[in-house]
Amino acid sequence: MLDPADFYNPESKAFPDLAKRFAISGRLTGEELYLILDWKAPRARTNHLKRLTKQRTFEQAAAELSEALTTAEKDEDRLRLLMQPPWSFRLPTATAILAVLYPERFTVYDVRVCSVLDKFGELDGRAWSDDTTWRSYLAFMTEVRKAAPEGKSLRDADRWLWGKDKQLKLRQELGL
Repeated sequence: MLDPADFYNPESKAFPDLAKRFAISGRLTGEELYLILDWKAPRARTNHLKRLTKQRTFEQAAAELSEALTTAEKDEDRLRLLMQPPWSFRLPTATAILAVLYPERFTVYDVRVCSVLDKFGELDGRAWSDDTTWRSYLAFMTEVRKAAPEGKSLRDADRWLWGKDKQLKLRQELGL
């Protein structure tokens, strides 16, 4: 059960423990999945809720998604299964789920990071393609690592680039 304080800043408070529990149990509760969806895109979370509960409860959806992720053999398979039916998440949301559950192997595909990198923006609306999606995502992660200061973890590199974009935008608005 998540603590109410976990909802204030889930990335630093809830997600590290959630990833540890998932690594041990292979289970994700409906509340945990919904918290990830809310963290990535608060405005879209109810759309995901409606879409995923057409044929099952959200708790059942989280259990099915958990099982699919834990039985997938490779990281590429995990991303593919989240982007294809029955899950049909877009790349930003699929990678957010994977970055929470597998923080050492995935990072979030985000338009702010793409803005700083000045590339990969075209991946945002792309559907899964066996020919290009995984290779493009790997290239994205490589560029994230290269663009951030040396020694940062993949997720910290992602956060640093996201923050750099935010900083640049705020400074532009202030005329600095």
